Amino acid sequence: FADAGALDTLLARAAFAAVHAPGVGLDALDEASAVRVLEGLCVGRASFRELREADLLGAMLATLPPGARASLEALAPERLRLHGGFAPRVAYAAGRPPWIEAPLQDFFGQTDGPRVAGGRVAVTLHLLGPNRRPVQVTTDLAGFWDRHYAAVRRELSRRYPRHAWPDDPRTATPPTRGPRRR
Repeated sequence: FADAGALDTLLARAAFAAVHAPGVGLDALDEASAVRVLEGLCVGRASFRELREADLLGAMLATLPPGARASLEALAPERLRLHGGFAPRVAYAAGRPPWIEAPLQDFFGQTDGPRVAGGRVAVTLHLLGPNRRPVQVTTDLAGFWDRHYAAVRRELSRRYPRHAWPDDPRTATPPTRGPRRR
C-alpha cells in the first residue's frame, strides 16, 4: 500500500539513522510498526483503493516521537544536493553504507563526496558515464580525480565527444540540467 520499495527504503533509512542517533526513537520504525499502522489505517476503509490513498508512509512517520523525524532527515536524508544542483536519491540497505548514483560530470567542482550521519559516514558514489553505466564506485572522490580520472576521461571522451571532459575536474563547473527528453 506504498510505492514499490518505498517502505523498505524508509525502514532502512530509519535503521541507519537509529545506529547514529540512539535514543531518539527512530528504532520504533520497523516491520512490526508498519503492520500496526496498516491495521489502524484499515479501520473505516472499504477498498484497497482507499487504503492506498491513506498514505502508509506518512502515517508511519507521524508515529515518531517529537524531533525524531527531524533527526531522520538530518542523519539519513532522502536526497543529497550536489555542487551543480542535481539531487540524486540516496539508497539505504541493511549492512551496507548509503550510496548514490549520478553522472560523473555532476561531481565536477567537488573535491570530496557527500557525507551523511552528521558528516560521519561517507556516501558511496556510483559514478556513471554518459550511457548511465557505472565507470567507478568509490568513497574517495579526491583519490578518483588523482588516480583514475585521466584514464576514464581518455576512454569516454572518444566515445562521447559532446560531453565535458575538463583537464581539472576539481575546478570545472558541473553541467546544467535542462528538461529531460523523452
